[in-house]
Amino acid sequence: MKIDVIGSGSAFSKRNNTSSIRIIDCQQNQWLIDCGPTVPRAIWQRNIGVNDIQVIYFTHIHPDHSSGLAALINQWKSFKRTEPLTIFCQAEQQQPLKALVELAVWPETQVCFEIHWQDIANEFEWKHWQIRTANTQHEMANKAIRISADEKTLFYSGDGRPTTASQSLMKDVDMAFQECASFEALSNDSSHGDLPGCERLLVDTGAKALGIYHCFDEAIPSLLQAVRDIPDMFLSRDGLQLDLEDIELSRHVFDSLSAGQGGKL
Repeated sequence: MKIDVIGSGSAFSKRNNTSSIRIIDCQQNQWLIDCGPTVPRAIWQRNIGVNDIQVIYFTHIHPDHSSGLAALINQWKSFKRTEPLTIFCQAEQQQPLKALVELAVWPETQVCFEIHWQDIANEFEWKHWQIRTANTQHEMANKAIRISADEKTLFYSGDGRPTTASQSLMKDVDMAFQECASFEALSNDSSHGDLPGCERLLVDTGAKALGIYHCFDEAIPSLLQAVRDIPDMFLSRDGLQLDLEDIELSRHVFDSLSAGQGGKL
């Protein structure tokens, strides 16, 4: 399983793309998780083919996680995508996403490729992937996700503080990405994660590696310094590429990631 960090930034970041990752399995199946306003350009810069991404999974539809859908669909339409696209989202969040698709093709009414809308279940399968989801604590319902494929496991939180259910998804994963807005501890009723909470997660879940992301810009220097002293934790960054088959999950690897280096797809 390969991971391409499209964006690692918070909603209004001036230094990073809005948070999103691309997942590629050994059969070259591809998912995109979340699609905020700066994600389409990052995808185009990678020269990803218009038919390559088969699925978009939306953790939730705050604009920094969803508003790029219109631009992406418009580009795929303009460059003649032919393959079907599956969109996983929460049932109650589907209509605004459909409105973004309508905007992408307006004044026409049809996209030139099929779009299959799927509700997010607590457990489901996609091809050979085993998938589980759970809510985090966020001001909008947000579905964290655990993907098991190719004998590897990945956890991605979307937004929000961990819950008992989302923490269970992270148990013993090979790679976890947890939203960590703040260096300082936030209140227990906050909608965002913080570094002290992420440190506890790493210990309590047994995750082999934990990347923190969606950090407030002003917190990044302190977080970058802090993770250098926390084994198996690193600060995610735009453009980071990891191969879970090859990467050595060890301390010196994450030191190099924090220093701006990383594995290549």
